[in-house]
Formats: sequence, structure tokens, C-alpha cells
Amino acid sequence: MFHKAKQREPEATATSVATDTSRAPSPRQEMAAVTQPGASVIGTHTRVQGDIEADEDLTVEGHVKGTITCKQHTVTLGTSGQIIGDVYAHTLHVSGEVEGNLVASHRATIHMGANVRGTLVTPCLMLEDGSTFHGAIDMDPDSDTLKNAFSGIADRGQTLASPDCDDSDADAPDATPAP
Repeated sequence: MFHKAKQREPEATATSVATDTSRAPSPRQEMAAVTQPGASVIGTHTRVQGDIEADEDLTVEGHVKGTITCKQHTVTLGTSGQIIGDVYAHTLHVSGEVEGNLVASHRATIHMGANVRGTLVTPCLMLEDGSTFHGAIDMDPDSDTLKNAFSGIADRGQTLASPDCDDSDADAPDATPAP
């Protein structure tokens, strides 16, 4: 009824399909491809109570109650994210809700829909239409708060951000400051 050649052909096809399937990226590999290398993500269904120190970019989509210290990298608060506490970062992007002090050595951007209550200290601030801010703003690049918060970085020979607030995407901490 069946010939041996026909039996072998489907097996070979099945083997090649299995081999191709085994080469497909796992869900973990797909997730890694979506996020940038060297970046941490706190997901929408995650709650963290305590301080966070990161030596890489950090995205918060969940809830954090505590201090976030990410002095040489970017902290991004997504639209569903909430931070109750202070944040120290090179660059801040806020789209969610914050109750606390935000200190950025380079730039802070408060995006449309964000709700911030507290003090903002940064040499460059961008408040988009549709964002809500209640508190104090200090944009002095020679601010004692900036100097004290980022003194370890300056001691290692790295410079704090320039007060020049241009539209270039100079989020990298090693970006050359304007003279």
C-alpha cells in the first residue's frame, strides 16, 4: 500500500520542520530582543518595596515604593507605572505617576499624561502639554542638590550634563557636553 520512498519523504519533512521549530526563538529570547541589552524592566504586575540601585537603564511599568538610584543611566516610568519615592538618574522620562523628588543630572522629560508631585532638580526640563506637575523646580546646573547627588560621578572624572537643553538625543552619560 505504501512505498518506502513515500514513507521516508514525510519523515524528512517532519525532521526539517522540527529542526526549523527548534531554531525559533524562545519567549525569553523574544523578550530580550524587545528590551535593550543592559536594561532592566519592572513589569506592570510587579510591586517593589525598597530601594533600587541600577547600573543600567531601568524601565518601571509597575509600582515602586522606595528610592531608585541609576545615576549614569536612564530611568523611564511608563504610563502604567507609579513611583513613591526619590529618583536619581542621568536622564528621566516620566509618563506615569510620581510622588517624590526627581533628580536628573542631564535631562528630565515629563510626558503627556504624567502626574508628578514633588521637587524636580535638573539642568534641562521638558514639560509636555497634558502633563501635571505640583511642586518645586530647580534648574540651576550648579545646584547643591545636583552636586551632592552626583559628586561620585564627578570625582571619577566624568562631567555632569551641560545646562544646554537641546533636542539632540544625548542620553548617554558619556556624551560630550557642549563647551
